[in-house]
Amino acid sequence: MKVKTSGILVFTAVFLSVFSINLLADQGTTSAVFLKLEQGVRPMAMGGAFVAAADDVNAVMWNPAGLAALPDFQITLMHVIYFVDMFYSYVAAAYPAGDIGTFGLGLVYVNSGPIKAWDSSGNPGADFSASDIGVNLAYGTKINPELSLGFTVKLFDEAISNTSRFGFAADIGGIYKLPVKDLQMGFVITNLGPKFGFGDTFMLPIQFKGGLSYTGVKNLMVNLDYIQPIETNGIVAVGFEYWYKNIIAIRMGYQFQGKIDPNALYNYVASPGVLAGFVAGAGIKLDIYELDYCYKQYGVLESTHRIGLTLKFK
Repeated sequence: MKVKTSGILVFTAVFLSVFSINLLADQGTTSAVFLKLEQGVRPMAMGGAFVAAADDVNAVMWNPAGLAALPDFQITLMHVIYFVDMFYSYVAAAYPAGDIGTFGLGLVYVNSGPIKAWDSSGNPGADFSASDIGVNLAYGTKINPELSLGFTVKLFDEAISNTSRFGFAADIGGIYKLPVKDLQMGFVITNLGPKFGFGDTFMLPIQFKGGLSYTGVKNLMVNLDYIQPIETNGIVAVGFEYWYKNIIAIRMGYQFQGKIDPNALYNYVASPGVLAGFVAGAGIKLDIYELDYCYKQYGVLESTHRIGLTLKFK
């Protein structure tokens, strides 16, 4: 007897929701915070609202269920000019293996740049650095024409000066095509794993994400996500992508984290708190190549820039 798609979807969504609520009861400091860094220029340029779309190789990092819809082999690379001397880079690949499903691989490298050292007497010492390396092994498959599921295994290593620690985690996600034409929903829980740290250990930065993606208007995608970290307020992310003649893309998005006080709305207008979370970007497509750029505003922390290249082999 076949299990109906709606039954599978409801069971999965309820399970993930209940599980995430139980995790929220134990909020506190988290470790391996580099796992929270968002990867992929295109998803970032849409405000980080990509859980329900996840329609390219970046699904490796955003929602492995999206890998199931990829028609061809894809590779993407990204470099981020971050705060002060910090930078990070990301590369991912996805390979559709027919009825077996689609396999993905993602690599992330984060470097702090030189950090000043001081002894207990206040004298300067030799500079040191901190770095993070992460490897993501992902898989996505179609359960039926409406429902796709996927999972990712994450292996990572954090190093500070001459000390390093190894850890692991996992993501679980799904994408479901709703009865409304061109509308689909997605959900994922990220960074499920044991406590991690140097000496004292803390929970990983687990997040529950749910979202909607609509593509009913020609050349336009509109996405809406809700993201619930275990240690902070929830985040609402919204973004869109518009393609002109399938050559040039314009993208824009916004993330809001925190509570809105109706009595203090005027104070939010044009303040750093409102500017933080604004993103914009563009892309240009030439044959199998797509070059992307993303600008993200962090308010009082100013802004960052991301550049990336994606290859989609036909």
